[in-house]
Amino acid sequence: MLVSAQKDYPEPSDVDLLERVAQREPEALLLLYRRYSVRIFSLIIRILRDRPAAEEILQDTFQRLWESYPLYDHSRGALLSWLFTVARNLALDYKRKSARRSAYVYQDDRNATEPIEPYVRAPGGNAASSDSDLALAVVQAMDRLPPEQRSVVEMAYFEGLSHSELARKLDTSVGTVKSRLRLGLAKMRTALRNSRCGL
Repeated sequence: MLVSAQKDYPEPSDVDLLERVAQREPEALLLLYRRYSVRIFSLIIRILRDRPAAEEILQDTFQRLWESYPLYDHSRGALLSWLFTVARNLALDYKRKSARRSAYVYQDDRNATEPIEPYVRAPGGNAASSDSDLALAVVQAMDRLPPEQRSVVEMAYFEGLSHSELARKLDTSVGTVKSRLRLGLAKMRTALRNSRCGL
């Protein structure tokens, strides 16, 4: 009796998939989407707290990768970091435009006081346990920060405020803002390394 042997092929690296994206292979983009969409979506929903808008920004992020792949330089960092940066910028742009549009319109923002879920499933997908662990570790690391450091990290990263804007909002000096931000991020990096869930 003949038995067909199944070979375990290693998953293609990000660089390999990006080379295929450069050759305009949609399957390569789909593989990258499956690999990273959960974590990217979790970041976007944390910023926007609006699922339909987050789904749109998620699609825009991978569309940007498809259209602007030459802008990514793998020698300068991981693809996931690049995707996080693109997604964050798109989400913050969307948030600013929405704020301008609604500046003179009454809004019943009932979601503003709802707690942030430690993990949100990506649209149409199932959450891998490693992604869930990572998202939970980030939330736990942030929760352990002293309140003054946590507020600076949250406002800087999720609201996109500059050092000077943070200083004005918190009624403190730019130097104090920078110090709190630096200490908070250092503690989070240590906590994530210790949990073995770092990016």
